[in-house]
Formats: sequence, structure tokens, C-alpha cells
Amino acid sequence: MGTLFLIRHGQASYGEVDYDRLSVRGQAQARAVGEWLAKAKLDAVYAGPLTRQQQTIGFAVETARSLGVAVAEPTTLPELAEYPAFEMLRHMMPRLVAEDAKFAQLESSPTPRLLDEAFHTILGKWSRDEWFVDGVERVQEFVARVRGGIDRVVRSAGSGARIACVTSAGPIGVAVGLTFGIPEARMVRTSIVIRNASITELRFRSEGFDWQPDRLSLVTFNVTAHLPDELNTER
Repeated sequence: MGTLFLIRHGQASYGEVDYDRLSVRGQAQARAVGEWLAKAKLDAVYAGPLTRQQQTIGFAVETARSLGVAVAEPTTLPELAEYPAFEMLRHMMPRLVAEDAKFAQLESSPTPRLLDEAFHTILGKWSRDEWFVDGVERVQEFVARVRGGIDRVVRSAGSGARIACVTSAGPIGVAVGLTFGIPEARMVRTSIVIRNASITELRFRSEGFDWQPDRLSLVTFNVTAHLPDELNTER
């Protein structure tokens, strides 16, 4: 059996103009992942293309190597990028405001609570494929992309390989959902609870791999035991 570790990136710069980079706390989380990395005995390391994903693996590998542990050079895997959250908000917010006038307040007096409610409402509509926009990745396309990337990683692995992928909450939710065969909307819903820098572990049979229950198992989900209490965050 091979092992696939799915690691969510560290905390991004939520609320800032440039969201797609690690916060100070996110950098500390990434270094904590590096301490775990130093003990994990990995055969291959992958990361998504987003800045927060790349910075997470960068800090983690740097930390592991500073502890004297040789870590394979990470491979960038475009399929591990997150769902198109900002594109959804930009294109679907006018429709949301048209259907519920309270969200018009976001233009004049936005609050974090109202913004969260707007995002989760839009995300729910998108995940159920009720709302979609030409040129913005649809939920089926997102799931197929992530599945294709994980397929490629697992099929290239040797027997008993140990692999880590730094990605985002959405792709981790997809992987867990595919393991259990749940609907796409539930995959996206699962991703909402995934903590920053958490680790989810799957076991797989690399020979003749597919997404059948006898070929893939969820061992642990959303683990943060490698993080001190002050570094536990959900966003």
C-alpha cells in the first residue's frame, strides 16, 4: 500500500489586497509542516501552483533541510490549484444582490460576517451547479481536474511509495469525497472545515489504481497534531 498525504497550505493573507500569500502565522505553520516533513520519509513531494501553496512547501522543505533531512525537490502540479473563488465572487455577486437585497450592503458598509455569508451562499450555488458563468470553471470541471492530478501522482508512484501534496481545502475535499463516492456539492461542503496546514492521509494500491473502495482508504482527516495550539486556524 502507498500513502498519500494531502496538506492544506498555511494561513493566507485573508482580508488583504494580496490574499494569495502566507501571513506571518501561515509561515510559522509551514515551518511546523517542515518539522513533520523531516520525519515523514517521503519519496515524492508535490505542490499546487498558487503562491500560498508554493510558499508553504518552500518554507516546509527549507525547515526539513535545516534539520539535516534530504527532501526531494517539489514538483508543481497545476491540478492542485483551488476552485475559482474570486472569479465566482466577481461574476456572481450582482446576481446574489439582485436575489437578496441585504447583500447590497457589501458595497457601502461591508462586514466580515456578511462577506462570509455571501461567499458561502455563492459557493453553495456553484457547488450544486445552480449558478455558473462562461469562462469560470464549473464544479464538475474542478472535480475532474483534481481527480486527474491525483490520478497522475498515484499512478506514477512505486509500490509502497509515500507522497505528500501541498494543496488547498477544495482539492482535499474532492479527494475525500471521491474516496467515499459522495456528490460534488458535499465534497465542496467538506472542504469548508479543513484547517490551515492540516494533514489528511490516504492509503492506496498503486497497481491498477482507481477510486474503488478496495483501492483507496481514508486513514486520517484534517489532523493538526503537528501544530501548537496558537497555530491552529481555519482560515
